[in-house]
Amino acid sequence: MKYLFVMCGGALGALGRFLIVNVSAKVFGSDFPYGTLVVNSVGSFTLAFFMTLFLEKLTLDPLWRLFFAVGFLGSFTTFSSFSYESVSLLQENEYLKCLLNILLNNGISITLSVLGFITAKWF
Repeated sequence: MKYLFVMCGGALGALGRFLIVNVSAKVFGSDFPYGTLVVNSVGSFTLAFFMTLFLEKLTLDPLWRLFFAVGFLGSFTTFSSFSYESVSLLQENEYLKCLLNILLNNGISITLSVLGFITAKWF
């Protein structure tokens, strides 16, 4: 049953990432990996917020935690795309964009994780 929950969450998370990455490219352009930055940032806040709630404040069946944290958010966020896009920017001699991508993904994601944790503590 665990595998089914992870698989279903993963399918929905992958679809969510696909949609957000495509919308981001249309809205912001494709000269910078905005979509990956958006999904990693949103996913970082969401994981910290809900896992803090699930572990400290709410009772939630462990299967649903697997669905959400491992399945949905595991496929929604993407370290591999972030890494690939950073290397691609380097290969295209886009050094400033590469550095910006690395700093923004790490800085914003970690900051939003902290904010997610703090926000969940208020509930």
